[in-house]
Amino acid sequence: MLIEQVRRTIDHYRLLEKGDRVIVGVSAGVDSMVLLHLLNEFHRKFDLSLIVAHIDHGLRPDESEKEAALVQKESHRINLPFEYAQFNVKEFQKSGGFSLQDAARRLRFQFFNQILRKYGGGGKIALGHNADDQVETVVLRLLRGSGLKGLKGMLPIRGGRIIRPLLEVWREEIEDYAKENSIPYLVDSSNLKDDYLRNRLRLNLIPFIEKDYEPGFRRTILRTSTLLRSENDFIEKEAEEAYQDIIHEEENGITFKFSSYRSLHDALQWRVVQKVLERMDHESNWDGGEWSEANLIFEKLLHPQASFLLELSHGLCLEKRYDLILLRKGGSNTIPPFEVELPVYGRTHIQEIGREIVVEERDWDKSQPVDESSNVAFLDYAQLHLPLRMRNFRPGDRFQPLGTKGTQKLKEFFIDHKIPKFERPNIPLLISGERIVWVVGHRIDERFKVTSNTQKVLRVEVA
Repeated sequence: MLIEQVRRTIDHYRLLEKGDRVIVGVSAGVDSMVLLHLLNEFHRKFDLSLIVAHIDHGLRPDESEKEAALVQKESHRINLPFEYAQFNVKEFQKSGGFSLQDAARRLRFQFFNQILRKYGGGGKIALGHNADDQVETVVLRLLRGSGLKGLKGMLPIRGGRIIRPLLEVWREEIEDYAKENSIPYLVDSSNLKDDYLRNRLRLNLIPFIEKDYEPGFRRTILRTSTLLRSENDFIEKEAEEAYQDIIHEEENGITFKFSSYRSLHDALQWRVVQKVLERMDHESNWDGGEWSEANLIFEKLLHPQASFLLELSHGLCLEKRYDLILLRKGGSNTIPPFEVELPVYGRTHIQEIGREIVVEERDWDKSQPVDESSNVAFLDYAQLHLPLRMRNFRPGDRFQPLGTKGTQKLKEFFIDHKIPKFERPNIPLLISGERIVWVVGHRIDERFKVTSNTQKVLRVEVA
């Protein structure tokens, strides 16, 4: 019997514990309506606190009202709290750059988490995915080129919070149970259309394979996904250990040494990339390994440049600074070309870099302590051609770094000091005449240094 199979699934994977609070996602379809009734059957055994959650995604206005009414009526009939929300999924999809399915999923879980907070925090979220859904998911991921992490399918319990008690029972068993127990439900008309690839798999491809090639195809796929889940668990454990060894989680993002990353086996490199992205975007659908950025990063790190900047979706940005890799939120901040003339004395705000330049003349007193900040330069006043200018890097720039005898291309100086290419336009240059006086934050020019003959200095600070 179905109820016994579901109970075995719950016990085997420890989906429920005594006293659990469970948000039951109920769409009005047969799977979720049967799930609701089964959990209600189990509520005394496990002392459950059940809360029904129904969402109108704004995609099928003609059907949504009937679905909400049915779920609310059934919730009240069995005396359970009913929570309802309406969302405009298409609008949210456009604003976030998501796929329609990903946008709907994100909104659902935002709502589920809101309900958990409303009822005191903690608890679990029960979803009605069944064995047929699992088969469709695995075949879909296979067609899209997923790896082991995707081919293992959906998990009976994920993150200790999301549970799928029906994952090992077939759709026809669920439909039979609904009929035998007079459980009302509605059919989502979108599931009968071949607009989506998943629907075409369910309605056309899988029945065709079972009819003409392999009658036990669904059971074979389900059994395979279970085996792959076990193998995936082993690799996942190894990847977590590798992640802990090489990754540093910081306030503004995640960093790791490229050399340490490359020392890992390719399979672990792939998993570490996924884990890094999981940490940065908790709402992404990593259970399926379907986010293309993981493959993009993995391929980029196979044959990388010394430094690069890669902008990703979801507001993420990947930087390589020689042996340092940084993943952070926020796009690139590369500054466009600029040039600003500075007054001989006083303060000048440079909008392009968002910083203030303070220039002041002083008599040189060797006995006075010198500010050694990298943002302050003392220059021999007599060697300067006024007015000074501040600009950023241009191809062909040269200067004579302090302590050297000849000039050097600024590009070579940046390479020697491992300053990434994308960061170079952000470094201000102090200009006197046609010469670079100071590469701000790094080095002044030898020809403008303070010497024993210096009588006046110009103090320049970039604040």
